[in-house]
Amino acid sequence: MKMRLQMSLMCFMVLVIATQVNSFVGITWGRLQTQQLVPSMVVDMLLQNKIPQLRLMTSGYDIVEIFSGSNISLSVTMGNQFLSQANRNDLAYVWVNDRIKDPINKGVNIVEVTIGSEPFSNSFLKEANNIQIVPVLKLIRDTLVDMKLGHVRATTGHGMDVLKVSKFPSETEFRDDIKKPMLESLQEFNRTGAPFVIYMFPIHFVKEIMNYTMEFAFMDNKSGFKIVDGNITYTNAVELMIDSLAWALKKAGYPNMKIMIGQIGWPTDGYPHANIKNAERFHKGLLKFVASKKGTPLRPGPLDIYLHSLSDENKFRTIYGTFQRHWGIYRADGNPKYKIDFSLQDRDEYPTQAKGIVKMPNRWCKFNGDTSDMNLVNKNYDLSCNAADCTRLEKGASCDGLNFESRISYAFNAYFQKNKQSLKKCDFDGLGQVVATNPSVGNCEFPIEILAFQDQVVQNGMVLRI
Repeated sequence: MKMRLQMSLMCFMVLVIATQVNSFVGITWGRLQTQQLVPSMVVDMLLQNKIPQLRLMTSGYDIVEIFSGSNISLSVTMGNQFLSQANRNDLAYVWVNDRIKDPINKGVNIVEVTIGSEPFSNSFLKEANNIQIVPVLKLIRDTLVDMKLGHVRATTGHGMDVLKVSKFPSETEFRDDIKKPMLESLQEFNRTGAPFVIYMFPIHFVKEIMNYTMEFAFMDNKSGFKIVDGNITYTNAVELMIDSLAWALKKAGYPNMKIMIGQIGWPTDGYPHANIKNAERFHKGLLKFVASKKGTPLRPGPLDIYLHSLSDENKFRTIYGTFQRHWGIYRADGNPKYKIDFSLQDRDEYPTQAKGIVKMPNRWCKFNGDTSDMNLVNKNYDLSCNAADCTRLEKGASCDGLNFESRISYAFNAYFQKNKQSLKKCDFDGLGQVVATNPSVGNCEFPIEILAFQDQVVQNGMVLRI
């Protein structure tokens, strides 16, 4: 027991020293897409763009082990649905051995495991079982130490809705209904030196929670709008959000607990102000702020952040809104949407494109214009959008302005592409037709999806469809 405590203390001291002097900009990657990027391509994208850290929204063996030898630091995730797989000592040992120790032995640089996903949210995942979070968190942490993996942090991620947000950061505190489990979590973070991981989305915070001018969401706020809290003036939402959490931590008894931004970004579609121009502007200002290392009034100094996210996820469950499928800095086909400099040198350039992407053929499915049976048209439209991603048709999104026929065509094509361009999936009771001419209109793109990894084989140096 004494040796175990000494090991824990040594790991804690190393972690504290490391987090005081190092800072990074990482990125998140989720895989809720119909056609997914090949993991080895993602490794190459990160290396080419010199992105040192990845927050992976899974702990799957087939994904994690691809990062062996890359020296990319990984944070892996145990989702809420898997908590019951590690809620006993024996189960925790098996999980850590399979998902953490074995990949590390194979050369994967796992530095963190995130237990649960926003378990105390009152809006994102209301059905999440937060009762298990703290016991599982403790079990995983103690198991890591027992297996001589004490350098791997164990934490969990929270959204801003764990706070009773006020106009003034100094009035903010944790919600009353979660104070008990939150305090238990904070005690565990403090015991092990783990950071408090917060997920921040200024576009949603400013528009839906505070009802402020959207300019306040940008670091280069041009509106003149500001919040004065005592002798501190806030001109942007990012600093205000961080200091709101800092105040809540202080009131909970942990004024010096490290804050890590586990997700922060700007969507490019599906919401007012969600577009490529604003996403580029937001990230440009955010990364200049991070590069300055000035921090916030309450938390001066370098910040650790993960940008959200690497690519769009057209199967993501849209709780807050359809924009949740459009956080990607990259499109689903591996092409960057806008200029961003991950090196923090404020260079005006696009990030590296994904290499080795194979797109499906240049063909689309569109509505043939037959409106003689509108019940049939509406039935097939609903069928398409219930099964495929039609979020770009939502109010304020890039395809909101399409006429009736084009809207039907967009839905038909989304379903057609999701189903790997199967000709049978463009029938729609005789209402669909496959065309070779791109039906995109203005800023509304009718996408062609990439060839999924599972549908590729390599033979004689050629990628073939199977």
